[in-house]
Amino acid sequence: MDNSWVFDIQDKIYSRLDAVVQAKLSGEYPDIFVTMDNHVPTHPKFPNVYLHFLPPIEVGKDLDGKDINAVYLTAQIEVTVTKAQEMSVASEVSQVVVECMKDMRFSATSLPEFMNTDSEYRTVSRFARNIGNADKLY
Repeated sequence: MDNSWVFDIQDKIYSRLDAVVQAKLSGEYPDIFVTMDNHVPTHPKFPNVYLHFLPPIEVGKDLDGKDINAVYLTAQIEVTVTKAQEMSVASEVSQVVVECMKDMRFSATSLPEFMNTDSEYRTVSRFARNIGNADKLY
């Protein structure tokens, strides 16, 4: 069996999340930005949706151990907005993120935790699920 599906899964999830967020929110928030890059650009865009994957864990190993049949994948998603945008914007974007992840059958292991600093509002959510080599994400 070809194990390359494991190396593509994160890009597929990112692409789906980006497409859903853009389709639902870019009209109201034209600068909304979805990224997997933890490097902050010189001129960041807000709202900002940062998707961070923890390393996948192999599950469902068979006796020969040659193929990766499934992985347990965990993701943390941070939504950051400026103080000028207010917490309600972070909440609205987080709701779309949660709906998208639930549509891909992820479990919400930590629903949005709301935080603020002097310059921004942020929500942090965590999601996890087992993904098999033949599973469809959408």
